[in-house]
Amino acid sequence: METEHHKNPHPHPQTLKLKVTFVAAGRPFEDDATSRSETIGQLKPRVLTAFGLQEGAEPDGTQVTYTLHFERQLLDNPSITLGSLAGDKDHLHLKLGKQVTQG
Repeated sequence: METEHHKNPHPHPQTLKLKVTFVAAGRPFEDDATSRSETIGQLKPRVLTAFGLQEGAEPDGTQVTYTLHFERQLLDNPSITLGSLAGDKDHLHLKLGKQVTQG
């Protein structure tokens, strides 16, 4: 009969280490205590602010939008939680992409 050596009532910690990379930025956005219950919709504004980015119309009339990606999956549902993406892992690495649409 095996016994549990550590008594943790939660299968996962409540936070995870988050890293978001953006190809045009010199350094990634990192947060070592991101809540697993944070959603993509809550995270995206934090990431854009950290990178000094803004969505919307540019002076030349083009529209700029930013998208988050996990592995090769576009995260277009704002209600997805980071914990559901991370699964059993204690870390999550996302990528920020830029889309430019002609006006």
